[in-house]
Amino acid sequence: MCSDTRGSGWDVSASEGSSVLAPLELSELMVGVLRESGEVVIANAAFRELAERDGRPLREHLVTEHARLAPGHSSVSDLQLQRSDSSAVTIRWHVARYDTPDGGLLAIGEDVTESRETESKLADRALRDPLTGLPNRTLLADRVSQALAAAQRRDEPCAFIVFDLDGFKQVNDDFGHDAGDEVLRQIGPRLGALLRESDTLARLGGDEFTVLLPPPADLVSALVAAEKVRTAFASTYTAAGADVSVGASVGIALFPQHGRDAATLLRAADVAMYSAKRTGAGVAVYDHSLDLGSVAGSARLAELKEAIAGGELRVVYQPMVRLGERRVTGAEALVRWLHPRLGMLHPAAFLPLAERTDLMVQLFECVLDDAMARCAQWRDDGSSAGVSVNLSVRNVLDPAAPAVVARSLLRYGLEPSVLTLEFNERELGREPHRLERALRDLADTGVRLALDDFGTGDISLRTLRALPIHEIKLDRALIATLRSDPDSRSFVRTGIAVGHDIGLEVVAKGVEDSGTLALLGRLHCDVGQGNLFAGPVESRELTAAVADVERTGRAGD
Repeated sequence: MCSDTRGSGWDVSASEGSSVLAPLELSELMVGVLRESGEVVIANAAFRELAERDGRPLREHLVTEHARLAPGHSSVSDLQLQRSDSSAVTIRWHVARYDTPDGGLLAIGEDVTESRETESKLADRALRDPLTGLPNRTLLADRVSQALAAAQRRDEPCAFIVFDLDGFKQVNDDFGHDAGDEVLRQIGPRLGALLRESDTLARLGGDEFTVLLPPPADLVSALVAAEKVRTAFASTYTAAGADVSVGASVGIALFPQHGRDAATLLRAADVAMYSAKRTGAGVAVYDHSLDLGSVAGSARLAELKEAIAGGELRVVYQPMVRLGERRVTGAEALVRWLHPRLGMLHPAAFLPLAERTDLMVQLFECVLDDAMARCAQWRDDGSSAGVSVNLSVRNVLDPAAPAVVARSLLRYGLEPSVLTLEFNERELGREPHRLERALRDLADTGVRLALDDFGTGDISLRTLRALPIHEIKLDRALIATLRSDPDSRSFVRTGIAVGHDIGLEVVAKGVEDSGTLALLGRLHCDVGQGNLFAGPVESRELTAAVADVERTGRAGD
């Protein structure tokens, strides 16, 4: 860069008037002939003007830097200077040395500022996603390569986050793809304000993005970044003149424990993201058992297949109590795996794996059969209690599901109304129209349908009214903070009111204390479920648990 032009000019007055450069006097090219000492022999007007303004850096560049240039040789170099308005100008110099007793240089300069800027923009554009302006896979690969090299050199961890949007397809379906594109364009500015300057947010394609956290970035750093990602979706986006809501499911993978190269780490983060979406956890860290492509995942899958065939699955039942009558109205069937080595495993340990294969269909049929058998036994015992069974998205979309349900009811001689099939609200954002049609096919069998974990997704009132459901189950996280969090209390109050307004029964999950129960009563919640009444019990213990609830009146404590 040049310094103040005052007193820094290069005296080229002696070069004026040369007839040699007369044809170039009006040219925009800067042409000058110099002696080795730096004295200008001849120069055209453009050269003289530049020398008078930026003599010091120009002389340094042309004379000093080319002192070792051999006679008959030439070189090309760029010199960047600063205009009076502080903007940069780039001059490309072609310098040749000619053989004379006192040495000499022929210098021809061209202002390439505009072309350099164009080249820079084109190069940058090739590394950017055209819709969002975020780094694309090419630029991401370069930064990942640098991050991994630094992590290996310094023996430090780094982290990869992959996330995609929940409910994004609904935005496209309801408002059009232009609205979806507008949402995608807003993600960069929102997240950019939350992430560190050293982090790289890139678009992988569609509604899938990644965040690279360079070293040092451990699990804690990754979890903090994951929460920042979810925070970016806490408020609505404006698209097509409307406020739209989308969420994010986030997967995390760490170098070196989950992989040592970019492809492995990104794949691991993607597997974790898929698990977070499936389980509704929001954020998940990669684990080998989640990955069908890993040895551990394949082994766990084979074990699960044997468990279903070998009777290792256990179905437990948690009573549901009608709050106004202090009466048990039914129970939810919950699956467990009695693993021969690991003991009793809860669903989070194996359902994400099952949901990615046809084993989920077999698992549903296994739980459904047990639930229908128990319900038939309750009928024989004089109880009118019903039973609820959970569905995954794979089960709902299984075209054979309605026939499987109808066949099971017929086998045990039960009315369809005794069975409630629960479906998670978060799943509705994936393929809403297809899922709605499949739910209607299930409803046509006469069974009841329930929307589980209500309050964790982004379902609209219009969609809620359109679904063929009979009840909503308020998410346990809302119930856990009902007494302490005004926002939770407001949401629960509104959810109950909306549910009743459209003719739905409202169930509160996770009722753990009498204070919460009393508040739910004042809010006119219909049914409660939680350890305050009874935890999940084996079917043979359910009758005693129900009798205990109704006899002791713990529901009214």
